[in-house]
Amino acid sequence: MSYDGAFLWGPANFSGRPPARLVVEGVAVGVVTAGLVAGAAVTGTLTGFDTVGSVVGVVVSLAAAWYLFSTNAGRVLVGAVALLGGALAWWIPGPTAQAVLAARGESRTVVVTEVHVHRYEGRDYVKNSCSVRLLDGTPVQTEAWRTCGATARPGRHLTMVFDPKDAVPPTDRPLPAIAIEPLAGPAAAALALAALCCVSVIRSQP
Repeated sequence: MSYDGAFLWGPANFSGRPPARLVVEGVAVGVVTAGLVAGAAVTGTLTGFDTVGSVVGVVVSLAAAWYLFSTNAGRVLVGAVALLGGALAWWIPGPTAQAVLAARGESRTVVVTEVHVHRYEGRDYVKNSCSVRLLDGTPVQTEAWRTCGATARPGRHLTMVFDPKDAVPPTDRPLPAIAIEPLAGPAAAALALAALCCVSVIRSQP
C-alpha cells in the first residue's frame, strides 16, 4: 500500500487473514469503547444527569480515538471513531428517555398556566408552547408542545406522560408502542462503532 493509503486507512501489513492477536485486540477495544459510550449515556439519563453521561461518553470516544492514533491506525478511521462515538453519546439520551416513558410512564392531567408564541423568521410559521402545572399546583419544568395548539389558553387541561421515578422529563409527544423500539437505532450505531474500532485496530498492523 502507498504511504498516503497507509496514512489514511492504516498500513495493514499482513497477507491473508489478520493475526489472531489483532482480531482479539480489535474486538476488545470495540466492545469496551461502544459499551462505555452507550453505558455512560444511558446511566446518565436514568439518573437524571443526561448531559454528564453524554460528556463522559464523548471523553471515552476521544480516548479510544487517541489510543487508535497511538497504534498507527488510519487517520480516517480514527476520525470516524471519534465522530461516531461523540454523536452516539449525544444521541442516546433522547431514545432512552422515550424508552423509559414507554415502559413505565404514567399519563397525568396538567393545567396550562401560560402560552408562549414562537414565530420563526423567514418562514410563515408560528408554533405555541405551554407552561403547565399539575392539578395540585406543582409547576412542571417541561413545556407542552404538541398539544399546545392555536386554541390553547391558560386554564385548559392537557395530558402529559410522566416518569414515576422522575428520572426523565415528561412529554406530550407520541411515544412508541414498545420500549425497545427507540433503542434500535442507537444499538445499531453502537455495533457500528465497535466494528469500526475493530477494523481500525486490525489495519494498524505496522
